[in-house]
Amino acid sequence: MFTYNINGKASRFFTYADLINCGATAVEHQIENLPLQPDTWRALSLLATQILDPIVDQFGPIALTYGFCSPELVRKIAKNRNPHIAPKLDQHCSHELNQNQKIICDRLGAACDFTVLNNNDDQPIDMQQVALWMCENLKFDRLYYYGKNRPIHISIGPQMNQFLQTMKTNADTGHRVPSKKGRDEVAITVIQQVDY
Repeated sequence: MFTYNINGKASRFFTYADLINCGATAVEHQIENLPLQPDTWRALSLLATQILDPIVDQFGPIALTYGFCSPELVRKIAKNRNPHIAPKLDQHCSHELNQNQKIICDRLGAACDFTVLNNNDDQPIDMQQVALWMCENLKFDRLYYYGKNRPIHISIGPQMNQFLQTMKTNADTGHRVPSKKGRDEVAITVIQQVDY
């Protein structure tokens, strides 16, 4: 039987609890948002070690705004008017199974959303610069960029596509819509040219 320690270290800077208990919905509705699959625990550790730790080394402390998402949490978030989730695509469910014992997201891996904490009130952290640094220095699967003052979505996965998708928010509906995208060098060019 697989056992876990939610308070155990996932990486130098993060515990598993940091990656699992960072979403407001799970806390607010007291959802036990725990991974059941051993591969999910391993993927969360890789995400923290290969992506989040280097970001902390480069920029300082970060705040995780959304991390692991269990099937129960998916069902709860999906009831929101604008849920802003895509469980079959976004990798927050990692290696977890649905009610029919099928993988929820075929991309596997793990994902989180984060923002860099600002220790200097005069200088807000420009998340575009964080995204650019990530595109130039880290190996990831997918990065979704929402704006200079918005959290970044980052994932790892078996394919490590180095794929960037910029997203805009429709002012009328509040829905996020895809904008420019690219891989590798094209991703770097796209993030350099974003103006929001």
